[in-house]
Formats: sequence, C-alpha cells, structure tokens
Amino acid sequence: MNTETVTFGFIGFGEASYHIAGGLLEEGAKAVRAYDVQARNHPRSEMIQKRAGELGVALDPSVEELIRNSDVIVSATSAKVALAVAQDAARHLTKEKLYVDINAASPDVKRQIAQTLGDLPFVDVAVVESVPAYRHRVPMLISGSGASRFADIARRYRMQATLVGDEPGSASAIKMARSIFLKGLTMLLLETLSLSRHFGVEEEILRSIEQSITRKPLKERANDLISRSAIHAERRVAEMEEVLHTLRAAELDGTMSEATRNKLQMLVDLELNRYFNYEAPDGYAEVIDAILERGRERGEAKAAEKQ
Repeated sequence: MNTETVTFGFIGFGEASYHIAGGLLEEGAKAVRAYDVQARNHPRSEMIQKRAGELGVALDPSVEELIRNSDVIVSATSAKVALAVAQDAARHLTKEKLYVDINAASPDVKRQIAQTLGDLPFVDVAVVESVPAYRHRVPMLISGSGASRFADIARRYRMQATLVGDEPGSASAIKMARSIFLKGLTMLLLETLSLSRHFGVEEEILRSIEQSITRKPLKERANDLISRSAIHAERRVAEMEEVLHTLRAAELDGTMSEATRNKLQMLVDLELNRYFNYEAPDGYAEVIDAILERGRERGEAKAAEKQ
C-alpha cells in the first residue's frame, strides 16, 4: 500500500468519523468513503448525508463495496456491535487491506476481532482524547498485527498514533483503565459539586481539590492516597457514612460516595491494616498485590469450608 495514495473507508459515519475524515482530506488523503447503516431511511440519515456532502465523502451502499473501494477500513460504530461488524467485514477483506477498529471496546472484544480476522492485518486503536477537538490528530494508542503498517500511514497524514505493541487488546486495555479514572472522576466531580452547590461553597471546594490533587506528581499522590487508605480504611468508611447522610439530607444522589464506602469496606474486610502491621506501605503497588493475595486466601478458605 502506497501511503501517498491511501483511500480511507469508514464503517459508521458519526461524529468521530466526520471529524477524522475532514482532517485526513486536508492532509491529502486520496479519498474518503463511508458506509453507514443509518444513511438511508433513518432519523439520522439527513445529518449523515449532509456531513458526507460537505466533505465530498462517497457513501457506499454496502460494507462489501466500501472495502472493495478502500485501502484502510476504519470501524467507527460502537463497542456493542464492533465484533459483529468485524465478522461481516472479514468476508470481504484481503491481506492488502488494513482493518482498524477505533471503538471503545474491551481488550477481550478486540482480541475476538483479531481471532475473527485470522491472518488479516488488524489494528486495535484506543482514542484517548476528544475527537472533535483534535480531529485526525486526536491522540491514539495502537496495537495489533497491522499496527506498524498503520503507524507509517499515520505519520504521513500527521496523525498522533503511538505504537503499543503487536498484541491486539493492549491499546484498549490502556483505554479501559483510563476510563475508570476519567469517567469516574467526572461523576465524582458531579456528585461533589452538586453537594457544594447545595451549600453554596463551589468555588472553595474547587480551589481545595485543585490544591490537593496538583501539589504532587500523580504517581506520588497515588502512592500516598492508596497506601494510607489501606491502613485507615475503617475510619474512612465511617467518614463516608457521614457523607452519605449529608447527601440524603440534601436529597442528592450519592452513587459514587456509596461505591467509595463499599470499596473502603472491602479493604476493612481484607484486614489490610493488620496485613501491613498498621504502617502505611511504600506505595500503591503493594496495596494492590495485598488485595489480590488476601482475596485469593479468602477464596481458598471458602472453598475448603464447602468441602
């Protein structure tokens, strides 16, 4: 495949495909095509056709025709149909084509897609920033059998693709771990600011949290927070009970606070304070290893009781 004359084909022409396609065309891509099952006789049809018309993107009538007319096929549908889409595409792909999945699917799904494709080159892509803000230059992590080939193409079109390795699912594993934090942080902020707004202390809370989070590098902060939670979990469970009482009194949802209380209670139940002899361990890795070890011990003990 000549990186200078690449035709990109998108399966699914939603927001992400639209913004990436526009950037690729500006960078000199030979052409961009798309197939979207909603392009006709659907409430979203008008928007899809309008966006395609704006960019000069040809809408193919089938996946088969899209693949025939494209060099790099980008699956941009949704995680729940990513495997089914790959199974359909596999019937029409050849080794000369490059199948790229940018859906926010789990590592297991990405591995299943790779198995479905067999010897056909596959790229597992984890998009790690907002596509509308960055367009085709949105930071991506890539892995899979076709990742090296895709990295060459990405460089030609000024895409920001970082090669993680050849193992499919590796890039998506990073995406999943990031999502726990970033999506969880978003909901924590929503819950925190809801209570703050109830009491009229939003600005004070935002300043306080910013100071707590940013005064140390993240790894150092993680070591501090998690290691101390391991030995002070019981006291923090009690504190979170008070938080939940406050939220209920304000008639506000406490989903995230309840989950925090439950996670802390797990540390109490595992008796991590005794495990560490009531002294904070050096860092988060020791805590995670202890959780796994104590969890295995408990599992084995329960299994022995049933025998």
